[in-house]
Amino acid sequence: MRYPLLSWRQKLILTSLLCLVVPSVITLVMLGLYAKNELKVKAVEKAEQALEVAELYTSNIMQDMVNAFNSIQYDSETITDLRVAWNKYKQDGTGKVDFFSFKRIAEKLDRITFFGGHTYVTILLPDGLYFTNYSTYNNDLSFMYEEPWMAELSTEPTNLTKWLGTQPNYVKSDTEKYPNLVTIIRKFQLYNNRDNAYIILSKPENQFRQIFSKYDGDPVLMLLDANGTVVSHSDAAQIGLAAPPRTSFDASYEFVDWNGSEYLSIGHALPFAGWSLRSLTPYENVISNIGSLFNRFFVVQIAFFLLFALLLFYFLNQWTKPVMKLARTATKVEKGFLDERSGVDGGHEVGYLGLAFDRMLDRIQEMIVRVEEEQTRKRMAELELLQAQINPHFLFNTLNSIRMQVILKGEEEIGGIIGSLSTLLRMTINRNNEFIPLHEEVATIEHYMQLMNFRHHEKVELKINLASDTLLIAIPRFTLQPLVENAYIHGLRQKRGVIRITAWRQPPYLLVEIQDDGTGLDEEKMASLRSGAPVSGIGLKNVKERLQILYGSLFEMEMTSAPGIGTTITLRIPLKQKEETDYVQSDTGG
Repeated sequence: MRYPLLSWRQKLILTSLLCLVVPSVITLVMLGLYAKNELKVKAVEKAEQALEVAELYTSNIMQDMVNAFNSIQYDSETITDLRVAWNKYKQDGTGKVDFFSFKRIAEKLDRITFFGGHTYVTILLPDGLYFTNYSTYNNDLSFMYEEPWMAELSTEPTNLTKWLGTQPNYVKSDTEKYPNLVTIIRKFQLYNNRDNAYIILSKPENQFRQIFSKYDGDPVLMLLDANGTVVSHSDAAQIGLAAPPRTSFDASYEFVDWNGSEYLSIGHALPFAGWSLRSLTPYENVISNIGSLFNRFFVVQIAFFLLFALLLFYFLNQWTKPVMKLARTATKVEKGFLDERSGVDGGHEVGYLGLAFDRMLDRIQEMIVRVEEEQTRKRMAELELLQAQINPHFLFNTLNSIRMQVILKGEEEIGGIIGSLSTLLRMTINRNNEFIPLHEEVATIEHYMQLMNFRHHEKVELKINLASDTLLIAIPRFTLQPLVENAYIHGLRQKRGVIRITAWRQPPYLLVEIQDDGTGLDEEKMASLRSGAPVSGIGLKNVKERLQILYGSLFEMEMTSAPGIGTTITLRIPLKQKEETDYVQSDTGG
């Protein structure tokens, strides 16, 4: 089944609607992509700013904990007091601590100030002796010596700081207030190569959570340890869970799936133990406003599209009516109804077209009458032309008959002259080929020279030197004859002398040189000839212009002359292999 093609009007309406719809759709898509990208950039900037502030506070807290370690471990008085207390503890053997030694250490621990608020400090010495900055009433800390991390740290090098992460609060009186602690521990020795001692510092996890709670909801901030476990989070229920792993450490942000939702993730590394801060912004929250905005914009676009489509359809229908009327008129004219007229007019382009179309039909009818008359006159002209063509051929045949009669009577010289004249006549009549081989052009010149010598009773010698590879090269008919005639009449002044024609190849050119040993020309006369002074009705300028029309700027003609020496004209004709081949075949009858 063959479906009908759309009419011009339907194509115009369809194209107009497409031109209306496509930009709108592209605009909506680009607007959505641009809005998403802008919101994503804003979300990334917001998260970066939140991370920078959180990083500043978190780094200060962590650095403060490290500084506290150093203030205890590298304070000589504190180390001395610890040694004295431990020695008395061992000497006494009762498991009790000397009050005055304990007092000095406790006072030093109390004097340590901490950034961010409350901090638990615990010093574990060998054999179960420990000191704290908090009350140990009803709080036995001996269990710390049995903790797994204590066993792991005992095999590590001295002065190593281990970040344990989040631990349950070991101070029973504060467990309700601070259920979780962020703890770090450092191993040291009271004496070289003696039993290990440990300093334990713990910060309530809610000190970190307070930092993150400032940005509760969007974005979500968290503190992670080196294994990606949540150390602190604005939602305490997330502590201890594994955060989504990072897939790229080069990009400033990435998209991750966590707990069944997609998040915009940004991470900042901290300078301690490979810990880091992570910001997770729900991607749905980033683009949530785009949906409603896009829907409203889409409704407005649909309304405008329907309005514009109705207006467009109406106006296109009005504007295309004259064109459709012209099309129907053209169809009838095509079927032969030449009397049909469109009747379309008006001050617009289609009106001008209709008026011109009707006038054209009027002129066509007039032209049909003229053509019939011209065909009659043409047939008569062809008959006259045929009669005119008979005369040159009759003259040519008559000359050949006279030549044969003269030769039979022994007048061979006169017969040769008549033969040359007959040949020139034949060359003039024959217009089948614009190009002829070089040897035919030179043969024509030989006949021409024979006639000129007979006419002027002066024997001008023609010397021809054509390279064998130039004989079949095609050149325009009657290219050399005007130049030889110029040399004969103006160069030798119709007196005895020599005219030389030399040709050779110099790819990509054919070089032809016409030289005479006549009187030569001074500079003034050479300028006159170069400007196109007429020579027997054909000027050098005309020859040059003709060849330039055929060959373009590739053709060159040079002329040199000097008084008493003669004149030389050199033609540089571009080689055209196709033309040479064509005319060689024509000459050989191929």
